[in-house]
Amino acid sequence: MHLVVIGLNHKTAKVEMREKLSIDDTQLPKALAEVRSLSRISECVILSTCNRTEIYACARTRSDDALIIDWLGSFCSVSAEELRPHLYSWAGHKAAEHLFRVAGGIDSMVIGEYQILGQVKAAHAAASRAGCTGVVLNYLFQQAAAVGKRIRSETTIARGAFSIGSVAVQFAVSIFNKLRDRTVLVIGAGKVAELTITHLKCAGAGKVLVANRTKENAEALAAQCGGQAVSFEDLESALNKADIVIASTGSSQPIVTRRMVTDAISARRGRPMLMIDIAVPRDIEPSVGNLDGVFVYNIDDLQSVVDKNMVNRKAEVESAEAIIAQEVRRFIDRFRTLDAVPVITALREKFEGIRQAELEKLQNKLRNLSDEQRDAIDAATRSIVNKICHHPMIQIKDYAASESPPITLEQICELFGICPDILERSGDATDCSEYNKESAYKGGR
Repeated sequence: MHLVVIGLNHKTAKVEMREKLSIDDTQLPKALAEVRSLSRISECVILSTCNRTEIYACARTRSDDALIIDWLGSFCSVSAEELRPHLYSWAGHKAAEHLFRVAGGIDSMVIGEYQILGQVKAAHAAASRAGCTGVVLNYLFQQAAAVGKRIRSETTIARGAFSIGSVAVQFAVSIFNKLRDRTVLVIGAGKVAELTITHLKCAGAGKVLVANRTKENAEALAAQCGGQAVSFEDLESALNKADIVIASTGSSQPIVTRRMVTDAISARRGRPMLMIDIAVPRDIEPSVGNLDGVFVYNIDDLQSVVDKNMVNRKAEVESAEAIIAQEVRRFIDRFRTLDAVPVITALREKFEGIRQAELEKLQNKLRNLSDEQRDAIDAATRSIVNKICHHPMIQIKDYAASESPPITLEQICELFGICPDILERSGDATDCSEYNKESAYKGGR
């Protein structure tokens, strides 16, 4: 069994590449089904957010990673040559460690942000509903959720936690000093927009406009800060009034075009506009940044504010890393035993098959037995099989959990003549101690 995560994030790819690899909720069922249908892939989960796209999978061998990479490039219409320099690949316990860091908020652009834990849970739930998870990824993602909660409860990494929305507001404050006399237009009404509104209110923003395709959602969000809802039909007139625009929709295409902003600048008689695009894919056409009087910043441009946050949270990151190290060791112990499950099952099935065959022979010879006698013989032979299997099963689990077992699972299979498919997987990710001495691709750390 080969556990792997393959993907890219804000550390290995700029927003221009991340938006190409973004897989939204409408695409996710199709993407999951396609990965699961790849030959030799038994389980998969896809995690796609504004700062990462990652595929967690269980495959037969490490060479099967190429199947996933080829699929990702094809699905997102990106060539392998363009894609590979940005990818990282972690296998075995390194894949678990990576997911634990993601769920704990320490692999995020904004250290300690809490939205990612919900996104990890949602990714697992979507894959589970699609029938794409099994014993390995269910255990991995359940433990990741527990690790994320533990980090937030045992450290102060999430105390006063930043979010992308809060960073965008801080950035606006750093440029305008005060927002009291400024009109801010927030485009979008999702979780990120909601957090942005909260921080705008705390920053004392003068007038807040909220635009969303669903007017009711815009009205509900605007009510939280005493702002004003704007329909998408009136977005262009709202741009005319906005000193600051913060965009965070889930659209796959730009919402704000160059033509719209050109008209807005003309109507504003040259008064400058600050536009912060924290969406991936981007909501604002990149060419808008070439217009005079318009200052456009995307999610990657907020790094200076993020770096200050990182310095303040360094000690908490170290505490979180210690928790993750403990949880990875727990995962290793459990993960090593997973390959023992099919061996134990096959062993029991073989002995049970022998028992059933012998019972059938006996019943053909002793046709005069009563139902009570037949039940007694069935119970006695079942007990014999259970007692014979008991010690070997315990030893198989112990061998699987050991770093240096005296006998391998493959040898056990040969000894009992079971699990021929296990022999084909020799040398895979079950030995976590030898995994990932180096990554196959560019590291994501």
